[in-house]
Amino acid sequence: MKSYCVLLPLLFILSGCLATPIKPSPHQMDEIRTMLVVPVEPPPLEVTPDPIESRFPVYNQFQYQSIPSSVYLKKTVYKNPGGVLIAGLLSKDDDMMPIANIHQTPASMEKIAGLEPTASLSENWTPTFTLAQEAVSQLNGDRIKAILSKHYYHLPMASGDRNANLDNWRSAIEQWYNLNISSVDYRRHGLEQVDAVLEVGIQTYRIFNAQTSLQVLIKLIDPNTRQVIGRISAKTLSVEDSPESLLNNEAERFKWLVADMGAHLVSEGLSDLGLPVKAPVDRLTP
Repeated sequence: MKSYCVLLPLLFILSGCLATPIKPSPHQMDEIRTMLVVPVEPPPLEVTPDPIESRFPVYNQFQYQSIPSSVYLKKTVYKNPGGVLIAGLLSKDDDMMPIANIHQTPASMEKIAGLEPTASLSENWTPTFTLAQEAVSQLNGDRIKAILSKHYYHLPMASGDRNANLDNWRSAIEQWYNLNISSVDYRRHGLEQVDAVLEVGIQTYRIFNAQTSLQVLIKLIDPNTRQVIGRISAKTLSVEDSPESLLNNEAERFKWLVADMGAHLVSEGLSDLGLPVKAPVDRLTP
């Protein structure tokens, strides 16, 4: 049974200071027939308690020893066997959890100011790509033709800040969301000729014990003026399984849960902006 909940505000205190919503005018909405949907670079997953407690039960004994934890533990962004990027602790014996490469894009790939090719992160499971695909599916209909971008919005962060310090990611996401003028000139770079650009990002993205919380951020942009004509956020919480059960078996259960929660949040956000959407398709539990 699904147990999504939006009545536990204390769990969203750390969502940050987001700008006020913007709703497009009816005239602006009437002009939209084609739309480019762009995923935004997401933060790593935050998990409490840290999964190292289940991988290495002896970790709890280390806390009572006088040896500095830095000798045997490192806080970093790593990739679990399912490709989910997690900000957390690794021990020197964590051979199955490689440190994530989130700093470099191959020189052979086409780069656009403010954007990076989605193919550069093909080895990682990236939740905003899943949500962008969902937005395309919900928007495509008789009135609007939606196109999934081949690029994603690259958060304005220094390479050294793309680490396990989640405050860095929250600040960068807030900076992107709060801008009233897009930092990307979609028209100049010869991307698909569209009437509007929809950027889809996430802010709150965590598992706290058996509670998974997610916040979806959506921006609607006029590609001709770069003006943000729509901005909305939606959040929810699901009381499902423990972090261990969600992230086991290549994290299939977790991926399904985020996709399912995200589909409903995308639908809510698009509807609040006044866009015609189709209801999200119910997914079979893995």
